[in-house]
Amino acid sequence: MVAYTNYLSDARPRREAEALARRGDQVDFIALGEKGRPSLEIVQGVRLFRVKQMRYRGSGGFSYGLAYLRFLCAATLKLVHLFRRERYEVVYVHTMPDLLVLVGLIPKLFGAKVVLNVHDMMPELYMSKFGISEKQPLTRFLALQEQLSIRLADKVICVHDPHRDVLCKRGAPRRKITVLPNVPDPLVFCSDNVEARPDSGFRIVYHGTVARRLGLDLGVRAFAKIADSCPGARFEIFGDGDAGEELEAQILASGVKDRIHFTRKMLCVESIAQMIQGASVGIIPNRRDIATDYMLPVKLLEYVHLGIPVIAPRLLAIQYYFGEDQVEYYEPGDVDEMADCIVRLYRDPGKRSELVRKSAEFGKKFHWDVLKEDLFKVIDDWPTQRRQAAALGAGMGI
Repeated sequence: MVAYTNYLSDARPRREAEALARRGDQVDFIALGEKGRPSLEIVQGVRLFRVKQMRYRGSGGFSYGLAYLRFLCAATLKLVHLFRRERYEVVYVHTMPDLLVLVGLIPKLFGAKVVLNVHDMMPELYMSKFGISEKQPLTRFLALQEQLSIRLADKVICVHDPHRDVLCKRGAPRRKITVLPNVPDPLVFCSDNVEARPDSGFRIVYHGTVARRLGLDLGVRAFAKIADSCPGARFEIFGDGDAGEELEAQILASGVKDRIHFTRKMLCVESIAQMIQGASVGIIPNRRDIATDYMLPVKLLEYVHLGIPVIAPRLLAIQYYFGEDQVEYYEPGDVDEMADCIVRLYRDPGKRSELVRKSAEFGKKFHWDVLKEDLFKVIDDWPTQRRQAAALGAGMGI
């Protein structure tokens, strides 16, 4: 597996890599470097190789492109070196960028299957992040490289049905794509494995990336509005990102900074499960734009799995999977309505319990213990001719 990510804090690649390792597969993972962590480490049976590159944090689209290119080169060199010895049957690539699929070209020539897991839609994400239109050359290039990457892969995974529909509308063959929702790993997000936290009042939690499109500034504004109406309420933010510095400044100026806890760092998946356990409410403050409409936030699914009621915006992908009685909805960007949702759930424990009960229906339908079989099918569906090509490559000493 290959991903431009910090492995320990990225739930999706970890869940899939470790599920494969638990069933007996040999899994090697190439990822970004992490401060204070070794270049080679064994994590839950996965052999983790870190390149000498840290994650880029900033607002420059060109700089992001250079960071991706640098990782592509480093990961390719590492993979080719390992492939000579390990003879991988599958190269599994997590986006972004989509063109990271190129790391698998040489192994593919000698029989390896290439799987591409498309986490986000790059054209829409860049339009959102950098304020460009769909008609600009960069957007068109991103759509082109997305489709090229899909064609280079043998199998493609995406996160939900609306995501697949967009990929197919742009030209991807539907038969190649498997939908694998980004649900939590029950071995990590399980109340039996998490220490109970003492009662600390009404806790609103958010965890993950801090970016403008994800609306943490709106969440802070909403919390400031309800602070007097909800005595004892706290807002806990576990994460960091490009907008971390701005959010920190906003919290200091909010007038309720003593009731907002912001870690200003990404935490490993196990720590997140500990931190959010027993929260009163999980909040999704995303703004509406072309990218967030197609996001089904993993944090939302983790809250649901842990029995935490959710306040969420009316966005396309969220509404596709969750009904009006399963989450507390508000109009995206409406701070007053978000604040009203918080007050309503603060005052009505029965409503919170009902949301938990209803949203649990999603967890029963989409559970990792069932969905991981779809992952295994993607990995195991390996045509005979590819095995023969691999054997030929081995015979040639490559």
